Amino acid sequence: MKLARGIRAWPVLGAVLISGCGRLPGGGGPLPASVWLLPSPEEVLDSRARAIPGEIAQFEGGLVIIDTSTFRPVQLLPVGAVPAGASRVALVTTFQGSRYHPESIRALSEDSIAIDGFAGSIAIAVSGNSNGLFIDFQGETPDELTRTTRLLRAISDSSRARRLSPLGVVVPPGDTIGYPAALLARTADLIVLRLSGEHRAGTAPGPLLSPEWISRQIGIRASEIGVARLVAELPLFGYRWNRDGTVVSVTYADAQAMVRREAGVFRRDPASGSLTATSARDGWTVWIQDAETLERLIAVVRRAGVRRFALLGISGADPDIWTRLPAALKR
Repeated sequence: MKLARGIRAWPVLGAVLISGCGRLPGGGGPLPASVWLLPSPEEVLDSRARAIPGEIAQFEGGLVIIDTSTFRPVQLLPVGAVPAGASRVALVTTFQGSRYHPESIRALSEDSIAIDGFAGSIAIAVSGNSNGLFIDFQGETPDELTRTTRLLRAISDSSRARRLSPLGVVVPPGDTIGYPAALLARTADLIVLRLSGEHRAGTAPGPLLSPEWISRQIGIRASEIGVARLVAELPLFGYRWNRDGTVVSVTYADAQAMVRREAGVFRRDPASGSLTATSARDGWTVWIQDAETLERLIAVVRRAGVRRFALLGISGADPDIWTRLPAALKR
């Protein structure tokens, strides 16, 4: 797979921590509510995503991918200017084209010299632009856990040598065997829990996440490491289930345009708070989150004791989010 294909499919992925940097456990005092803003893997950031109004500001962040040909870290985008008091992270991932590439981790982990060199290269690339980094290595199997944690430890050691913090590891919902939080937390400062996928490709149409499902997923991870080191990653995008069985990611703006073309309206699902609509003519069903959905979901997460958030898919998201988010974080 060529690197250029990955750049087109996932051209920009940035993050900035707002509403205070927060203190890691052991620093004393309560953690302030904080949030990272993240584009989703499929989206291309345009001017709309670069001009978020109100108290929330989005900045370009660093994306580091593992080239599937050379197994070298490649930084696609430098971090732009960030105001004093804000923290920013780069994201390191195996995602290229349309999927993750766990085979890259397997290849790297076979050679301790390659691991150390790779980890050092990541730390060098990130240190000039970011305060910390998130590691997003999805698709690993339980049999590969030893190799994955070996690479994570090397990245952690190289990052801390350059005073990079925080170090977060993204984990999928439910998979405590392949991604055990207690083990990963020995290396990482934060565990970033991906709270999407209750309904997705391969399932019947439905909300990407619901309050009951969120509480269950947080409870599973909290039983491993508590809540103080958890980050709740919430999706701002949605999915469209097509008549032919395919499922595609859509933004809030996309979903609105689709519904308007049908001269239809959204209805709000009372259980999840998500918006949904169906096309009788074209046979699609869409589920999406708006500002009200997000407020409800943040309240659920906060009741579970988690005060750190990553919002995934900011391009094309409901613009009301950026004016209502500060109040939602303070409630």
